Amino acid sequence: MILKYNNFGKTGLKVSEIGFGGAAIGYTSGEDEDQACITCVKKAIDFGINFFDTSPVYGRSEINLGRAINEKRDKIIVASKVRISDISDLEKMKTVISTSVEKSLVRLKTDYIDILQIHHQVGDTRGKYQFRNNPPEFAPRLDFHDCIDFVHNVDHLIQSGKIRFIGLTGWDGDYKTLKMLLESGKFSSIQILYNVLNQTANGKHIISNSDCNQGSGNGSGSILDLAHANNIAVLGIRSLANGAIVDNLNRKLNQQDKVSIDHRQAKELKAILRREDLSLSQLALLFCLKNKKISSVITGLKTINELEEIINIRSLDDLTIQNLNTIASWYDNISV
Repeated sequence: MILKYNNFGKTGLKVSEIGFGGAAIGYTSGEDEDQACITCVKKAIDFGINFFDTSPVYGRSEINLGRAINEKRDKIIVASKVRISDISDLEKMKTVISTSVEKSLVRLKTDYIDILQIHHQVGDTRGKYQFRNNPPEFAPRLDFHDCIDFVHNVDHLIQSGKIRFIGLTGWDGDYKTLKMLLESGKFSSIQILYNVLNQTANGKHIISNSDCNQGSGNGSGSILDLAHANNIAVLGIRSLANGAIVDNLNRKLNQQDKVSIDHRQAKELKAILRREDLSLSQLALLFCLKNKKISSVITGLKTINELEEIINIRSLDDLTIQNLNTIASWYDNISV
């Protein structure tokens, strides 16, 4: 199978259309599982995946990624993040960022990080995380000025060669604020949530059970359109809707749990499409890959079996125009 490679906005980089999401390789039970994760990363590189996304808050993710890439660093693009734990730390942002980056470099066993991303919700005002029922701990919401300050406080790391480009974690953020940031010319990339159950980043209405609203919500504009217009690279995350878009859930959940509801909706869509040749996860990934405004679809991986299922996607029959029209009609009918 041959992966396609896309332009990464205005950076001059080329990234694999499928990226490796590093959260799962951070949560391991011991050395044997660590080694399995390292093997998975190495195999992904052999398959042609060249974009790896991680964060200091993903358990042992940076450590395991660093152990896997040290001999192949020049072949891949590494994106990590900075999360500022408390609003009071914004007053010493330069020190906090520098400390975080230096620790990441040690864990990753590298001299530089290609993309350093702001690992915060972006809002119209600074404050506590909003919109979700269970927000992450120690993750204050940053406003426009905080994000611009972040860029200024990374400049010395760019000048020293430790950071190449700066990106936003845009999902679950305020649309107007993200619009200003994308139009500021300060950022090279943005992460957005996008999947067959949540197309709000493309300007569509939200489905009542989806994670968050990332578009204008009225069909007149979208984060994807804004990024494209400003030559900002887009990283699509949550392509499987937090593990809901799979044939069989590997966990027991209450029927009213969001993942359970999303899983039933995904199975309903697959039945309508009549694509028995595809697993739900393959269908979901093919849908995301059809959106040419997304530079790389970041898929969380941990095992060789998961990797092989994803990597063989291009050997399967693609979604047809009729399939896409059916998905669009179904989505419009169940969204609010």
